[in-house]
Amino acid sequence: MVRLNTLYQDKGKGWQSKQIIFQIAPSIGETIKIDKSFYKITNIIHHAEDGSLEVIAQAD
Repeated sequence: MVRLNTLYQDKGKGWQSKQIIFQIAPSIGETIKIDKSFYKITNIIHHAEDGSLEVIAQAD
């Protein structure tokens, strides 16, 4: 399990953040689902020692 700290740009609300749990770590270019919308990971900011990631995602 991987904890994913996301910073994503919602079309109506602007920049939002949310923590999501994944089975395996996604990579740049992969699409993730957040609150019924799909976002593409555009950047990985930080890999923590505990395996968690901080990413930036934009609407797909």
